[in-house]
Amino acid sequence: MHLDNKQAFKKFISTPLLKNVKDDFLLQKDDFEKIYRYEIEIEDVPDNYDLAGWLLGQEDSAKTYWSSRNKNFCIAGLGYADVFSNGLKSSSDYEYFIRDVFQVMESRISNSDKPIKYFGCLAFDIEDKISMPWESFGKFYFVLPKAELCKIKNKYYFAANVFYNPEGSKTRKELYDEIQSFIEKIHAGIYAPEEKKINYSGRQDNPDKSNWERNVNQVIATFDSEEIKKIVLSRKSVFKLKGNINPLLLFLLLKKNNINTYDFYFQNKDGNAFIGCTPELLFSRQGGKIYSEAVAGTILLGKNSIEEKTFGEDLLKSKKDSDEYRFVFNSVKSDLEKMCRNVNVVKKKEILKLSYAQHIYSQFEGNLKPGIDNFKIISTLNPTPAVSGYPKRNINALIKRYETFFRGFYAGPVGWIGKDSSEFAVGIRSGVVNDGYLSIYSGAGIVKKSSAESEWNEIENKISPFLKIIQNK
Repeated sequence: MHLDNKQAFKKFISTPLLKNVKDDFLLQKDDFEKIYRYEIEIEDVPDNYDLAGWLLGQEDSAKTYWSSRNKNFCIAGLGYADVFSNGLKSSSDYEYFIRDVFQVMESRISNSDKPIKYFGCLAFDIEDKISMPWESFGKFYFVLPKAELCKIKNKYYFAANVFYNPEGSKTRKELYDEIQSFIEKIHAGIYAPEEKKINYSGRQDNPDKSNWERNVNQVIATFDSEEIKKIVLSRKSVFKLKGNINPLLLFLLLKKNNINTYDFYFQNKDGNAFIGCTPELLFSRQGGKIYSEAVAGTILLGKNSIEEKTFGEDLLKSKKDSDEYRFVFNSVKSDLEKMCRNVNVVKKKEILKLSYAQHIYSQFEGNLKPGIDNFKIISTLNPTPAVSGYPKRNINALIKRYETFFRGFYAGPVGWIGKDSSEFAVGIRSGVVNDGYLSIYSGAGIVKKSSAESEWNEIENKISPFLKIIQNK
């Protein structure tokens, strides 16, 4: 298998790919901005080949990983052919600024005759003030990797992306030399993580349990005056990791402990990464069709099949969880109807099973109206009541009364955009590794029947996949 052998990788993958780049890119006469993509199909790759494990053996500090929930589409990316991130820069109107970023990305995608994709994230609340540990990411982060290892259904590809701008400082020859040097540094082989716990020396919750109980009780008392029926309050749990931990190693262990999730990894420098395994789809677009989901309510998976079935039935019967689900269902359906000629409910009030929890969920499909672009879809659907509240109007301002931290990409859109398709999940069950600290975010939907104690236990269960791979030693 060519991906595991250095000589075979060079002979059958990297050298033929670079020849394609040289024979085509250097001879092009186009004098306009364009992204060129070159691919080599890789044969005889095992079905269980882990693209994230391949990433672990690479030296470049910029790494990207995305996989769909059914694992039919996975991508491991290295470096930047193109990148959009505001970092510490500020803008007086973030919505307008981010809309421009989407238009530029979509313009560059449409100018290419190959199926390129930008992968990235948006902040949950673009109006909120940036704070640690999100400074280097900013409020948005989208990348077109310079090199990609991709799995599309049962086929594997190795690809190189080259962004040419005639007004830029680099000639075609300089860009070719750059991609050649980059590709030649890529290592063959896959690296499996060791089966061991990652140690931490301290934990700090924001809010702590007493303040959480106060916040939940206070917000429930204001439901009538604020005219809300649900609000999602979140917690940030910070762990001081012991030793020099590679964030990708932590992600590999996390991914192994999750099923039925969208898995993502965005590393913009050594030791700094946004990682997660989320069960929740925001939307998937294929041409003029859109698919979305409503996910709400949480209960344990259970220790065996009998408990699993009993817990699932209890979740569906729960008045509190059914109310929470109904708010999310109605809101998502209403938002889709604003953008679609028609909306169909494909699945209604079924159970979504994860490796540690069960949720109530529904699936929708619709036919988009003309002129509805990716930014319009995101700005309409995000945030869903599953991560914000219901009604959505002014809900972010109310959340900030109780949350003293910047959520960053947690609960925001995370995914990719392509020429005629796009897919974004909701960035929950996620965390950030930054300078030796792991910050894990989790939230709970608060309704009138909520109990502060049970909601605290729920968010602790939601971060259990992380807790299984770290221990206090």
